[in-house]
Amino acid sequence: MEEGILRVIAAKMTAERFDKVASEEREYLKKNKLLEELSEQLKGYGLTKDQSLAVDRLLTANNECNFRYSELAYIQGMKDSVAMLKELDLIKAV
Repeated sequence: MEEGILRVIAAKMTAERFDKVASEEREYLKKNKLLEELSEQLKGYGLTKDQSLAVDRLLTANNECNFRYSELAYIQGMKDSVAMLKELDLIKAV
């Protein structure tokens, strides 16, 4: 049950709330702009339809993997926070 609750919270925080946080963070915006520039540059290479599709699939898989990594990092951070609070006797172990 704990894992299910953590997944729901992580999905809500990483997918919804975190978009606002990221959209206001200067370094993220800088990296996102570079990504857009590189994407435009790639379009100029005259790739075939199959090549473009292969690149798109690769980028999609990479994005999905990175998103899941972020969810796992968030979940682990929550677990670490709970463990620390238990160790400091600020919350009771169940």
